Amino acid sequence: MAIIHADKQLFDKMVAEKKTFLADFFATWCGPCKMLGRVFESIDKKSEVNIDIVKIDIDKEPELAQKYNVSVVPTLYFIANGESVETMSGFVPEEALVGKLKSLAEKNAE
Repeated sequence: MAIIHADKQLFDKMVAEKKTFLADFFATWCGPCKMLGRVFESIDKKSEVNIDIVKIDIDKEPELAQKYNVSVVPTLYFIANGESVETMSGFVPEEALVGKLKSLAEKNAE
């Protein structure tokens, strides 16, 4: 697992290459986003899941946020093989997030 800060160009490239990853649309001023960032770091340290987390700052990439209809932060897009398979908004506890990431990894294996 890697935590990658992406701009529109990198994000679009990953989608075009049909990558599987978690897209985290966040803002630096958002409290729940900061809390979720700590959850990502914890998951990364435990090496529980081998799915990359791609962080997109909505203030730096407003066009991308608009394209994906992000109106609340944090918003998570679970992307399997380049396509969105699930979306969640707001803070997600670690246990629930690990379960979703494991499910995403299984979709990637199909």
